[in-house]
Amino acid sequence: MSGSNITKQEELTHISSYVSKLIKSKFGKGPETCYTTVSDQYIVVHIKKFMTKIEYELVTKEDCATADKIRKNIMEDLLDPIQETLEEICNKRIIHLYQDWNFQKNTGTLLGVVNTEQKVEMENSLEFMLLRNEISKQSEFYQYQPNELDFTKIGDTIYIIRCAGYLLPIERMLIEKGRHILEERENKIRKRYDANIYRFNKIIKNEIRDIFMIWNYEIDESYKIFYCK
Repeated sequence: MSGSNITKQEELTHISSYVSKLIKSKFGKGPETCYTTVSDQYIVVHIKKFMTKIEYELVTKEDCATADKIRKNIMEDLLDPIQETLEEICNKRIIHLYQDWNFQKNTGTLLGVVNTEQKVEMENSLEFMLLRNEISKQSEFYQYQPNELDFTKIGDTIYIIRCAGYLLPIERMLIEKGRHILEERENKIRKRYDANIYRFNKIIKNEIRDIFMIWNYEIDESYKIFYCK
């Protein structure tokens, strides 16, 4: 797929098709739609309408936590081959490949973080300044502020916010003893962002359809992904 006669759109379509088929081979059911977007820093795959019968039963019983654990555990087996394919087709080295799922909306995302040798210029527009202020306000509610806050906009519909250096000393101790308390905080943060989504919509002058959140406690880094209309 790396030949000069292959267009960028064909490469992205190939990735989406590959991910969809791989998921179907593992779960017995694949997503209805799968859409891939690439930037200098990230490779993002947006997955829609994919749920197994067991997951559906758990969701109807309001047990999304168990459905999420099952999904992520099975998906772990697919992340390595997906990463290898992304690297081969896009000719980029990925340092991390993450997943997140929203069972209420039946959507999900895969986020590949690209190893970029050159420094990528960060957005400094008014829009991103306002987003930075709003995220800082949301962070204050949980009494933490990240040391680093980077923004990337891909096209007109995808915003990626990277935070680093946000863990408190006591939270580092919790990681060693178990993550259940941190997971409870994750759920509270997700709910708060959902409840305040109108504030972000007002800033970006668009409607956010999906918010995904990813935490990597080992390297003290997290990502928020906004998919807009």
